[in-house]
Amino acid sequence: MSGKTFDPHLWKLEDLFKSMYNVPVYQRPYSWDTEQVETLINDILEVYYSESNYEGYYTGNIIVYDKNEKINGLITTYDIIDGQQRITTFSLILLAIYTLIISNDIDENDKTVGNVKGALWKYFGRFYHKDCKTVVLNSIEKKCFSDLYNCCFENPKNALNFCESYNCNSDFEKRVIKNFKFICNKINDEVLINGKNDLLDFADYLLQYIQIIVIEANCQPNKVFSMFESINSKGKRLEEIDLIKTYIFSKLDEHSYDTYLGVWGKLIIETQDNLYDYLYNYIKAYLSFYRQNINVENFKNICKNTLLQYFNVSSESEALKRLLDDMYSKVKFYNMLSSAENAYELVKNNKFRFYFKVFVELNYKHPKPLFLRTLTEYSEGSISKEDVIEIVSNTVSFMVIVLSICNRDSKDVITMFSAIMKNIYSRNAVSKDDVINAIASEYVKQSITAEKIKTELVTMDAYEKTKMLTVSLLALYDSTVFENNQYKTSYDQAYTILNSFKSAFSLDHLLVQTPNPDSNEFKYYKNEIGSLVLKVGSDFPSSIVNGMDYDTFTHEALNKIGNLRVYYKDKNSGRQNSPIELREYEGFNSYKKVSDRSDDLKELIVDHCLPIPDIDLSKVKTGSKILEASLPKMDKLIEFGYVHKGDKVCIIQNRENSVATLIDEKYVNFNGEKMTLNDWGCKITGWKSIRIYTYVAIVGEHETLQDKRLRYMEEYNE
Repeated sequence: MSGKTFDPHLWKLEDLFKSMYNVPVYQRPYSWDTEQVETLINDILEVYYSESNYEGYYTGNIIVYDKNEKINGLITTYDIIDGQQRITTFSLILLAIYTLIISNDIDENDKTVGNVKGALWKYFGRFYHKDCKTVVLNSIEKKCFSDLYNCCFENPKNALNFCESYNCNSDFEKRVIKNFKFICNKINDEVLINGKNDLLDFADYLLQYIQIIVIEANCQPNKVFSMFESINSKGKRLEEIDLIKTYIFSKLDEHSYDTYLGVWGKLIIETQDNLYDYLYNYIKAYLSFYRQNINVENFKNICKNTLLQYFNVSSESEALKRLLDDMYSKVKFYNMLSSAENAYELVKNNKFRFYFKVFVELNYKHPKPLFLRTLTEYSEGSISKEDVIEIVSNTVSFMVIVLSICNRDSKDVITMFSAIMKNIYSRNAVSKDDVINAIASEYVKQSITAEKIKTELVTMDAYEKTKMLTVSLLALYDSTVFENNQYKTSYDQAYTILNSFKSAFSLDHLLVQTPNPDSNEFKYYKNEIGSLVLKVGSDFPSSIVNGMDYDTFTHEALNKIGNLRVYYKDKNSGRQNSPIELREYEGFNSYKKVSDRSDDLKELIVDHCLPIPDIDLSKVKTGSKILEASLPKMDKLIEFGYVHKGDKVCIIQNRENSVATLIDEKYVNFNGEKMTLNDWGCKITGWKSIRIYTYVAIVGEHETLQDKRLRYMEEYNE
């Protein structure tokens, strides 16, 4: 090891592959796709076939760490700090070349063949050692990469067949296999096609003329990351999770360094390289509700301002270790956020499983921190199963209604979740009542009523919008019956329909999309120029006219939810395990039937399957006393520019009939009368008192004054 902190070497690929390289467990998995691999090979081929190929080809820098561990006393082993994507790809290229050499019966005693094999496996004691691979990965794709490497050693002629039959367990393993196959085909088609000698010449060129600057980092292990951050800050910015990792490990004490590198690596593997998303949701679930993404700078602020207090420790190093330990202990609950089946193993309830499946399929991100915390607390016995079911079903129903059916923007619900999580921080516990109250209050703030939901439901394009949304709603519809004077939903059946969509069920039109023009059953068809033709006897509404664009007709008439059903792909395919009862629609050939079914759907789904919480909104509490006391008052909202004197304001309970002009922080002018904000609010609602911030908004805005107060807190991190 050199005495320099950084010891750079300009090495040929042959020099590089004389050593052995370990990609540590804390590194990200192999992430190059075929596009990046193809770019690298194309660049090399362009130089190789040029007249100036003797000048070589430089492929960048890699940073390695020598741990002073020698194989056979001679072969240096390095940890790869930066550059694992290139060194892994070059090992795949050399494996592909070796496979093609042996598969084409090139003499194994040829010197170039020996050089390629020696670059892949170490030679000592008079033979090549299969277990002494030049490159060893240690993340999700570790086994797949090792299995491929071993196959190329033991039976290279079978390598491509091995790839075809290999059972990949993750996208990362698929990437290794896909890239290897691509490289084999690429070199076969562009090099080997010119003859066996060209393949050997290309192999020689790779080993002798590909150049890489290898930088040895000679320092204590916990200093490598701070140097790494410094180097990368001057070039292409790393992903945030890598910068956060660098910050964490630069703070840890040396004796616990290896332990927590192992924990970090396990977290990468357990989360399938979604560690950033897990960290982001963990922070929002337990520490601080950031509206924006977590970057390394605000992560540092969280560490200094929140993490020490949360874990009740005095040093940042100890707090970071507690953070990693706690994340590892809870990672299984994070993984449940993408698997209704795994979540169901914890919360054994069919209603919970159905709504959680909807949450997963529609990929709602804002409830993730709430659900992560709720599942964790349920596992600890801090919250009842009934409360978990109510929290999940009401939250998912809210997201379905507000974001998917009523088509509100995602940012319109952030403030509600921010308030919910802030209340959880202050209580240090999830409260079902707080969540339900917040949801009920938000429906009022957004002016979303049952009638509005019904209108949006029957007028939306339910086929093109989000098929999984429509399937979810139709699964509820088909699984709900009226018995003994009440509606009953079979959530087991609803889940089976949703879970088996695409495999056993499809989304079909009842009035078909393109009927035969000669059909007597349907009174419409698409002519040869793509326009609508209506036959005598059609009963479509007046907005549907002859000659209109057929795609417009499909959108406005055929894709409505009343014209869609979930049905078996194969009549018997859905009946294998348990009987599924789907409604039959014989003789469904008029628009009146679509309208009648739409009416039935909207009443059943909105009133019985996705009901708005039925609570007294005048008694809803929004946030804890601690939170409320810290929020800015009206004078501050005016000072900060969130509200202005002269603004038209309204009570969200009755927007049209409550418009007043804001005079100052205490008074409004309502119908020519000056009155306090509180008196005005009580006059409009008829209540004896009113939480004025919660129920007042500027005319034309969905955001209430309470939302503005919370936004101020977020923007200034107070």
